[in-house]
Parts: sequence; structure tokens; C-alpha cells
Amino acid sequence: MALVALYRSAPLRQRISKGYSVYVPGHGRGAEELVGSLLAGPPPLPAGPSGQPHTVRGSARARAALWVDTGRVSLHDPTTRARTAEALAVSVARVAADVRRRGGLLLPTGWQQQPDPLAGLCADLHSAEVLNPVQREVFTNLVREHTASLIALGGRQLYGPGGVAPGGSARLSRSFDQVSTRYLDSCAPEHLERVRTRLRQEERVGRLEVMDVSPLGMPEAQAGEDVTVRLFDAQVTVAGTLAHALLVQALSMWSRDLERTGRRVRQVPQFLLEQNRARAVAHGLAAELRVDQTRRTEEPPRTQSAGRAVRTLLSELLPYLRQLDATTDELAPLFLGVEMAGSAAASGFVRNENDLLAHWHREDRTALAPERLAQGLASPDWLTADHCGASNRAVGHGSWAAARVWLTDRLAGPAPQPDRRHEAQPDRRHEAQPDRRHEAQRDRRPESRREPGRPAPLTADQLLDRLARPDLPAPEVMDALRSYCRAGGTLDLTRPLRSRGRDEARALRRVLRPRAGQRVRCEKPPVSWDDATATRALRAAGEQGVALMHWDLPAQDRARVREALRGMGRAPGGVRTVLLTDTNYTAREDERRGTVEVLLVAPREGTDR
Repeated sequence: MALVALYRSAPLRQRISKGYSVYVPGHGRGAEELVGSLLAGPPPLPAGPSGQPHTVRGSARARAALWVDTGRVSLHDPTTRARTAEALAVSVARVAADVRRRGGLLLPTGWQQQPDPLAGLCADLHSAEVLNPVQREVFTNLVREHTASLIALGGRQLYGPGGVAPGGSARLSRSFDQVSTRYLDSCAPEHLERVRTRLRQEERVGRLEVMDVSPLGMPEAQAGEDVTVRLFDAQVTVAGTLAHALLVQALSMWSRDLERTGRRVRQVPQFLLEQNRARAVAHGLAAELRVDQTRRTEEPPRTQSAGRAVRTLLSELLPYLRQLDATTDELAPLFLGVEMAGSAAASGFVRNENDLLAHWHREDRTALAPERLAQGLASPDWLTADHCGASNRAVGHGSWAAARVWLTDRLAGPAPQPDRRHEAQPDRRHEAQPDRRHEAQRDRRPESRREPGRPAPLTADQLLDRLARPDLPAPEVMDALRSYCRAGGTLDLTRPLRSRGRDEARALRRVLRPRAGQRVRCEKPPVSWDDATATRALRAAGEQGVALMHWDLPAQDRARVREALRGMGRAPGGVRTVLLTDTNYTAREDERRGTVEVLLVAPREGTDR
């Protein structure tokens, strides 16, 4: 067989407009006047890797805000992205120095003590290059589908001497000139005119640029031929903005793949998109988002946490992030905190820059003083540092290190396997027959390695998605659970269950728990699989396929149960153990109790153990 064609959607260019606000202490309209004078005589800014000098611009709708614009830049490899980040950080530092020279301070957007906080609220704008109208349509619709996740991830709230206001996006909650994106059936002029008509009827505006994703770009940002994403609030650091740019780049490559193969993006109902958008704006990463169930209208509404939606988006973008040679350091500001917060029992992890400012304020009440923040923006090294990672490392070094390993493994992907179907096979007719004594050893190999044709084991998220189907028969539940158990390593469902909504996690645990006769209540941590309670559980698993070991004990003894289970090693007879629950709760009289539940899953009859 000959290779006829090989396609790969390489990254196109992107224009980044990095936003900040200007504050003049003690002057009512001083910020607007300072911005006007700076735009009339801007400081000289360096050129990026493309050789095009950066520019600084303002906006009539945010009169106390400034943007540093990179022009169209290529973000195709880590080296180029690092040079882009360094040049942008130098430009921001020079603008900060010029603002200070004129008597003001350049600050992250959202400073509460502005005379008019709304005048300084702004977004980081990412304008992606497209090559034809179909790419424009598909990319717009693809970003539209992930609106709530992107708002939750990049939302910024008001901050001040008293700390950070709760919620998601202060800018979008107060905005009168930005509305949700409408689905595009086409980018033909006549269809775009119908979209404008709908906007006039529903929102009383007739410009496509007011949508979260502008399919015709932003003329004021010299991005009239691109597609401009307006979902990200202006980030404190350049590192956060470049991480978002990498996300936009991967979405652009995904849309080009869809266009090349003749596929389109599904149409999420507008009412559902706006409902989830409102939740993300109000609650950020704490939002519970409705899941699209238009094809299964008889089911009760399902929700998922915004954190889980972000993790799902990462999984979908992994092929394109790998093509971009994205590194753990580049993506850490986006995904490490979300992963740590969703998988660890401890709290206080920094998921985005809202959490970062709140963490700084908890550690030091003067950390959010304007002078200190303005001093940071004047330092290129400070702007390109991963402050979220540094904070998470301080909160929980072990969790931070484990999350970095997790992200590194996701980016590395599965190791490619050589295709040996066409290799010449040696003639083995004259070789000695294998020693039969070794057959038993070969039979003890894991199931997943013994049968190359068998489907790959289910991941934890795939298992939970399958179990979420309504009225799933018990045999299918067992098949899915056994498929998950074929995976190697520790089997732990507590992390993926925590990332789902509370109601959904509770329902999934009910599906996974066997009947009362297959549950074994344990009073103390086990010593070995020969203990009476462990033996009863193993017997129930062998007879029924699955059993549950349940501990309810003082909260401080939970760790002893986990340590005992690790010390016991693998269960006999090929039975796999799956950690289902590991949590604390408050009992009567405010007593802190702990619950640990472990599923014992026996292999199917006739398979290797």
C-alpha cells in the first residue's frame, strides 16, 4: 500500500492585543487625559520576531484602557512563542514606564478605586488568521461552542485593598457592547446580513463586532480580515495571555481540519449557550454548566462543572497542542491549577488569575497595592513568570509536581508503535520448540497485552460518560467497569468524579455501588487479603463479579485505610481494586468522619487472572 497524501493543518498567524488600564491617583478624569496624551506621543516599542514593531492604541468604549498590539505573529514553535512573549513583555514595561513618567500607573484591569471602573475594564483580543470564508465560519462556530469554558478560564474580577470580588468576569457582567455569538450557517454576505438583522431585533445592535467572536475581526485593532476572539478578560501577566494565544491557535488548527474534511460544527441551541455563558460570567470556574442534550430530550437536565469542561477542552485540543510542540511550562498557567483543584482534597489552589490575586492578598494584605502591581508590570521578567505555578507549588508541592507529570504525560501522548504487518517473517520451522514450562508465565500477562485486537481500555472519563446513560443494564455496567480495570496502574475514580457536578457524581456512585448483599462493611484498616472482611469481599466479587468494601471511621483514620490498601498489594485471582470514594463529612455534634469505598472487580469467567 502506498501513501497517497498526508495532510497537516499548520498554524496560521495571530494578532495579540494585550490590555491594561491606567490609573491616576487623586484625579477624576486624569486617566482618560493621560491615555490621550500617550496615544498622541507613544513611546518607541520593540519589534517582535516578525520584525514588525509593536504599537499602542486605545478605544473610545474603554477610555482609561490601553492595548499593546503585536501585529500578526507566528506562534508555530516554543522558541518563536518565547521570543514573542519576551518582546511583548518589554513593550508592556516601556508603556508602564511612560505612564509613570506622565504621572499615572499602568495596572491590571479591574482596579476598584478607579473613578469609573468600567472605563478601565478591557479584554485581551486574539485575532486569528483565516484563509477562506468556510474557515471563518467553522472557526467562529467552534469557539462559540466553547464560550462558557473560555470565559470561566480567562475571567477577571474587580480587585482592591480589600481583596478580589467573587465571581467570574467583571467586564462581561457590566458590558453593554458585547453579546453572545450567533451560529453562522455561512459567511456569505447575504447570510451575515441576516445575522445583523437578528442582532438588531434581539439586542438592538447591528454590528457583528459586538459578538463574543467577531467573524469579520476588529477594524479598530487593524484585524479586519481575521476572526477576533473577545472572550478573555485582560490578564495580569504576559505569560497568561500567551497561554490563551496558544489555546486560540489550537482551536484554529482544529477548525481547519474540520473544514478540510468537509465537516461542520454542531449548532448548540442559543438559549443553552446564553444560559451557560451567564453562569460562567457570574461564577467563573465555580459555575455548573448545562450539558447539551438536544438529541435526548427525555432525559433530566445534566450539568458539569466549568473545571471539567476546561479539562475536556484540553483533551480535545491535545492533537493540535502536540503539533505546536506545546510545553508543560507554556500550558501550566491554564490547566495545572484546574487539575489540582479538581483532583485534590485540599483547597486553596490557584486556577486562574482571579485566584492568583486572591492568593496574593491572603498572603500579604498589601500585595494588591497599585504601586506594587505597577512595579511588577514594569519588569519583563515578572510579566513572563508563571505566578500561578509558583503559588500552587507553595500551597502543595506534591500536588503541583504530580499535576506537572500529568500534563507532561498528556502532551507526550502515546508512544508510536511500529507497523510490522509488511515485515518479512523469518522461517522458524527448524527452531526448537518453546519450553512448555514458561507458558504459565506468559498466561499471567495482563489482558490488555494478551489480545492485541481487543479495544483499548476505557479511561475514567469514558467510563463515567458511559455510566451516565439512562437505564443502563447491569451487564453493560459490568462490561464498562471491567474495560476500565484492564488499564494498568492505580485505578482511582475520586479525581474524575470530583470534577463533575455534585448531583451527577452522586448519581454515578449509585450506579457503581453493587447491591446490599455485595457490600462489606469494614471497621478498621485491613492487614492483608486474608483478613475476614477482605476474604468476604473477595468471595462476593468472585461470585457476583463485583463487591464493595466500605469504611466509615474518624476523619484522621482515612489515611490509614489508604496506606493499608497500598501495603496489601494486588488482590488475588486477578481481582482489581477501584477507589470510589475518599472524603470527609460532618456527623452529629460536628464530629468529623471519613468515608472510603473500594470496588473489587473480578475478571470475566474464562479470562486470564
